[in-house]
Amino acid sequence: MRGPIAISIGLLLVGCATTGGGPRAAAPATPATQPAGNVLALVAQAQMRLEVGEISEGLRLFSQAVAFSPENGEVREEYGLALAGVGLTDNALEQLGKIATLTPAGEAALGVLLAQKATDRQSLEASVPHLEAGLTAIPQGLTARLTLAQTLLRLGRGADAWPHAQALLAERPDDPRMLLLAGQALRMAGRGSEATDYLKRAAADPDIRPRAMVELVEALAADGKYREAADLMGDLVRSEGTTVAALTRWATLLLRAGDKAKATEVLDNILAKEPSFRDALLLKAMLAAGSGDVRTAEQLYRRALAGDPKDPDAALGLARLLVDLRRIAEARELLDGVWKRIVESRLENDGVGIEVAQEQAALELIDEKPDGALPWLQRLEKDALSRRTFALWAGYFRLRKANREAAEFFAAAKPADEPGADRARAAFEAEFRLAVGDEEQAHKLLEPLLAGPEDEVLAALGTLERAKRYPEVVKLSRQALDRLGDARGVQFALAASLERSGSWDDAVSQFRALLAKNPDDSASLNYLGYMFADRGINLDEARGMLEKAVSLDSTSGAYVDSLGWVYFKLGRLELAEKNLTEAARLTPSDVTVNEHLGDLYVAVNERDKAAAAYRKALQGESEEDGQPERIRGKLKSLGVDVPL
Repeated sequence: MRGPIAISIGLLLVGCATTGGGPRAAAPATPATQPAGNVLALVAQAQMRLEVGEISEGLRLFSQAVAFSPENGEVREEYGLALAGVGLTDNALEQLGKIATLTPAGEAALGVLLAQKATDRQSLEASVPHLEAGLTAIPQGLTARLTLAQTLLRLGRGADAWPHAQALLAERPDDPRMLLLAGQALRMAGRGSEATDYLKRAAADPDIRPRAMVELVEALAADGKYREAADLMGDLVRSEGTTVAALTRWATLLLRAGDKAKATEVLDNILAKEPSFRDALLLKAMLAAGSGDVRTAEQLYRRALAGDPKDPDAALGLARLLVDLRRIAEARELLDGVWKRIVESRLENDGVGIEVAQEQAALELIDEKPDGALPWLQRLEKDALSRRTFALWAGYFRLRKANREAAEFFAAAKPADEPGADRARAAFEAEFRLAVGDEEQAHKLLEPLLAGPEDEVLAALGTLERAKRYPEVVKLSRQALDRLGDARGVQFALAASLERSGSWDDAVSQFRALLAKNPDDSASLNYLGYMFADRGINLDEARGMLEKAVSLDSTSGAYVDSLGWVYFKLGRLELAEKNLTEAARLTPSDVTVNEHLGDLYVAVNERDKAAAAYRKALQGESEEDGQPERIRGKLKSLGVDVPL
């Protein structure tokens, strides 16, 4: 987004006029008749000189008047306004800044000057009170209001800018610059659908069309209309010419709209022109990782880091990828380096500091080291917790099996003012309430979620799935689908819970319906493929499904395990071993993965390895009823000691 409209201070200071009495009321005098020390006469002469274009002489006379009466705030204000009027900003700021009490016109001038000169947030903030104090000046108040609205937008305070934009629109209802300002304010205030009308009207003016179109793109994106925003950005790129930044934004919107093929084409175009362009490298790395091409993703992240070894986004992206690949030591080293630079820059509580702390906590939890995660989680325990921070705390309590402590923690926690935070808090509290037997409070927390939109329903169903309340999930999923219609997440929850409840045929039908709508649904491909593999039926179809699921996400231990299992059932033991050992590396504590690996080693007559895999399986927490007993039976059949 380009910056707000620049306003010339000349609009504010034409003629250096002020309102009310004071020096402006004095009759003009000439140098020949000027009484010595007559400050008012000097001011009048200075004004006259400026009006006829004798700027140097006019300013000299003003300076002399101030020297004769340095404590006279009105005279100094006149001098400051004159300096501003001829473009001597620094001198004007020096004079106006020395005055204890300014008139509204002086406040307006000082605020405009400060805003125009500001280079950081702090200096922008310093201009706001002066601009607010100058709103009543006539005629300067209009420009003060316009500058104030623009300054608030630069500060990201769209909601505060909106009332000023409304007032300006009342004065100039058809001015395209005011329409653009209104659209900017509404978009920034999170009112994207309202912003689009103003921005479309502003875009009709050819002088500001490009800026209005960019704002319109962002308003549509903020309103979740990514396809429309991407199409509009594409039109803008074609009509206004391409820049690397514009192409990158287009690719981002295409990705959000789900058009990966076109996004890849645009990113390839960018990187052909500028192979080291950072944003394109990171976007393509994310796209490659999401498509299961982890080797390409790693290469792209490392190229970005080669351009800037201190780039936190590239480092974080690579660290996440390494965690997914279970290259924990490398990821930890990378994150430690980023954190060291954050501490050196004193950014621990800034956005990037919080993000790195979250990644550090996630890494330790994935590595099943809750004590290692705790210091990072405590860094995140501020006044209000984000949705992701809630999820990390839930993982910490699950590893420790501290259900009652968790229930009390989530009951007392305050959610951040962001989408999904309150939902996450309620769902996690309900999970741990169920774990300690507090059914009544758990259902009180879940009922509002189950009556809400799809994301809230899914949060509630997830809580019940973790509690293994599968028949309850089936019932509530059907009710939600009757109310919500085509909600794929809810349909997946229904299909999975049907299978876990023993309704195998119904589960197959539900998964086939999901895949008919979305053949690239990796979760459904994996679930149905594994169902077939586990029963030893439709094995060729299952193999195709699972190969596709792994191609879509090669870092999922569950998917790789499923593929290894279908190869096992097909008797292709070499491929089974390759995939099952990789699955065990990706998810080393997964009970089912280790049981499958044990079964493979039995089949190839490696009894010691089989026993080790079964023992490791028994160390994990099984989600399947009767599984621990089955694994103990397999150990017993090997003639080895069975852990209690």
